[in-house]
Amino acid sequence: MRLAKSLHTTNRLFRSPLSQRIIAGMFVSLVAIEAILLVPSVQRRQGELLDQIEEVSTGKVRWIVTTYPTAEGEALAQHLQQLQSDPMLQGILGGAVYDDNGNLVAAFGEPPELTTANARQDRRQLFITAAGRRYDIAWTTTGIGEGMLPELTANHWIVLRHNADDTQRALMFYMLRISGLVLLIAAFITLAMMVLLSRLLITPILTLRRDLALAGETVACDDSTPQFTSLSYQRQDELGEVIAAFRQMYGQICAEISDRKQAEATLRHQNHEMQQYIEQVDKVTAAATAVDAGTFDPASLDDVAQRDDQLGQLARMFQLMAASIERRETQLKQQLMELTIEIDQVKLQKQVAQITESDYFQEIKAELKHLQVDEFWQS
Repeated sequence: MRLAKSLHTTNRLFRSPLSQRIIAGMFVSLVAIEAILLVPSVQRRQGELLDQIEEVSTGKVRWIVTTYPTAEGEALAQHLQQLQSDPMLQGILGGAVYDDNGNLVAAFGEPPELTTANARQDRRQLFITAAGRRYDIAWTTTGIGEGMLPELTANHWIVLRHNADDTQRALMFYMLRISGLVLLIAAFITLAMMVLLSRLLITPILTLRRDLALAGETVACDDSTPQFTSLSYQRQDELGEVIAAFRQMYGQICAEISDRKQAEATLRHQNHEMQQYIEQVDKVTAAATAVDAGTFDPASLDDVAQRDDQLGQLARMFQLMAASIERRETQLKQQLMELTIEIDQVKLQKQVAQITESDYFQEIKAELKHLQVDEFWQS
């Protein structure tokens, strides 16, 4: 379980773009530094290989000059030519003997390109030819001979040509070994630094990135505050300041969201109250219309009349006014009814008076006085 978790963490670490950039930058930097240091190292190694060739050849040439102190010209060239058969000097390809004035006296094998004029400036030169790498070395017989008196022998220039191809191959193997060692060192240092940086930088950054995404999801979904892993890092560096800034930012966002929710709740409450207020105002308006139509019910304004504001006071006054108007209408109707009855009685009395006071009614009344009742019924 722990191994699988470790492998998952390592895989995530190396898949991170930041990790890849750090690894690439660190590895390339180490390789570049080692490559810069490799150039003088290769040059030094090349000098060492050429010095080995010169050391062996110098010993043999010194032995010949010392052994044959009186050899000159062709004789000296013949002694030098025998060096080609020496197992230790298989790299000698040819040579030349010059007098003190630089005139060629004798030569054998592949002629050297180094002249006495150039040898007076630098007696060792490396040449790149079509046949390969060649290394020419020059000596003077008076300068190399041991135990010789310069006045007893003529001074000659001896130039030998050596095959330096083996030095090139040895140098290539040396470069390959050094390059492999450089790559191993760079890889080891890079991995060691990655382990260190993963603990100090990359893993905290990846954790902070995951917490940032989690914080965004939490804010978007309006969920409760989760447990942020990055807050467990107690650091006194720039990354610690970033984590502290994240904690502060998330707290401010949560506070702003809480204030926004509270403001929205207040606004919804006020909106609800405003809707109720408008509905109750509509009830008062409808009551006024009902009063005008004569269909007003005072109970329809009971809920509005319970308010403690001006609208409730208006509803109560409206109920009182409506009740007062209703009482007055009732009284007026009663008075109108009574007045109507009185008017009808007066009118009836007036009509009766008109009938009884008419001449026709008086004549009938007079006749009735003289008329006997029995006679009336009998007739």
